[in-house]
Amino acid sequence: MGLRLQQVFPVLVLTLLTAGSLWLERATREPEQDPTVDLNSGPDIIVEQMALTRFDINGRPHYYLDAREMRHLPGEAHATLAAPVVHLVREDMDMRWSANDAEVRDDGARVVMTGDVRGQRSVPGEADMHFRSANLTVWPDVESAKSPTPVTITQAGATARGDRMVADNVFGNTTLI
Repeated sequence: MGLRLQQVFPVLVLTLLTAGSLWLERATREPEQDPTVDLNSGPDIIVEQMALTRFDINGRPHYYLDAREMRHLPGEAHATLAAPVVHLVREDMDMRWSANDAEVRDDGARVVMTGDVRGQRSVPGEADMHFRSANLTVWPDVESAKSPTPVTITQAGATARGDRMVADNVFGNTTLI
């Protein structure tokens, strides 16, 4: 009793189909990453003279995020900035913050600024407001900021101090707590 080609052909096709499926699955599989990332290996991304502009729904600039340098370490969920400047732009209000360093977190939704944080708010018809603190967290998308450390505000020759501060560029409010 001999095997005919009609009997062997379906088995041969199924074997080739199985082998091809196994090869395709292995060829398209994500490479396995080492769960212990070597943080001592240095940054995986370095950007010098970084400038980012976020636009509003009408195509106008909403805010700018500039820095002398941005670094990202492998395995980290944030990037560090050297000499960052966050500039919120509105038709009638303008807020700008600068610091020695910052961390960008939550996919850019939160900027945690540290080291000699300085700010300026400009509103038409009012004297510019200047403020200074050691730390400031900025949420550029919603145009707000919060300082958990003491803040000094000066405006038109007057000085006010507070333990904390909350600022909202949408409504033009700055509150010392």
